Amino acid sequence: MSRKLPAAPEWSPPDRDLQAFTLRLKLITPMFGGGYETRNVDPVTPIRAAAIRGHLRFWWRALHGGQFGSAKELFLRETELWGSAEKPGSILLQTQMTSFGNSKPHSKIAPRSDPKQGPREGFFLFPFQKSEKEKEGIPEASAQENVRFQLVVWFPSIFEDEVRNTLRAWISLGGVGARTRRGCGALTVEDTPEKWLPPKQDSDRQKWFRNLLTPTESSHTTFLAGGSLVWGNPDSDPKRIWSELGRFWAAFRKGHVGTHNYSPMTGSKWADYRNLTRWKRESSQANLPLAKPYLGLPIIYQNFKNGKFAGTIEAGVSGRMASPVILKPMALADGTLCPLVVVLHAPKPERIKIDGTDVSLQNLSNDPVLKDLGAKDPLEAVIKAAEKSWKTKGFTLEALP
Repeated sequence: MSRKLPAAPEWSPPDRDLQAFTLRLKLITPMFGGGYETRNVDPVTPIRAAAIRGHLRFWWRALHGGQFGSAKELFLRETELWGSAEKPGSILLQTQMTSFGNSKPHSKIAPRSDPKQGPREGFFLFPFQKSEKEKEGIPEASAQENVRFQLVVWFPSIFEDEVRNTLRAWISLGGVGARTRRGCGALTVEDTPEKWLPPKQDSDRQKWFRNLLTPTESSHTTFLAGGSLVWGNPDSDPKRIWSELGRFWAAFRKGHVGTHNYSPMTGSKWADYRNLTRWKRESSQANLPLAKPYLGLPIIYQNFKNGKFAGTIEAGVSGRMASPVILKPMALADGTLCPLVVVLHAPKPERIKIDGTDVSLQNLSNDPVLKDLGAKDPLEAVIKAAEKSWKTKGFTLEALP
């Protein structure tokens, strides 16, 4: 039975001098998580203003954080706009559901893949599958599809450009819910898409992205400026694009790129597993060349039968490091979409913990995958592999003069 939408509340900001952007948005890929329970969509309010505020904070920081000389200066300005636990910010958000869409379990969105063909979009969705360990008792998660909602953003006029560019970055590069960096909860705009979405022409699109940026003078956090983008050919089917991206990422994680064709039944070409096996055997080794930590942490190596290494690799200080790589179908202003690979400009990991033991990351110059691609590190390798996959040329994001 479909749910009846509540009437739109009569609501206006307390300051009548505020300006507003009103956007009608819809999902183009399923949304997982984002609710008050981990892995689950909130059945009453699938799209929450508080959650969107969190996404917008990140993208505002990615666009503007480099203007500030210290983390403290950045925090003060961020709090002024977006608020904190102690006080509200200058920017107000209101959301209104216009269609709840439909719920679908993980197994219907990403059916078990053919081992010989390899995973596709399901490669991105492993946190939402049913646990195979019976004692854990974790059921599969469900996603929400075909959701539509209205977002109103109120702001003082002096922040208009910052708010507009932040919304554009969030819609084109981010999304709603969990795992937006792997294409979940991707969005498009139903009204005036030419105002909010990148244009179809490559040269115009590069200029569009560069117009979002401000000059970066510091490197204490993650930025879009200095990052790299690669996109493939436009298509009309987001699922087909998402599937293509999943296959690309599954192949890259195995190192089946460059001169190595993807083979799901063949082992990894990266040297990480061999190096970890040696590290376990020579436990006094304090330096270790590993590629995978550049792509996000933690990493869990499963305990397979006859396996030589099993364990967890975490970031040295925080335990976690968000992946600087974004893969998603990106909506364009003409109504089509394209596969997008983004590598954000982010601090590279220097120290890790392997099952609690501190280890320094070592130079990777001898890794066979990096040598094959002619890349100096795994993040450059992502771009080179994407360029080869889509037979195109990426570009580095720099602010227009």
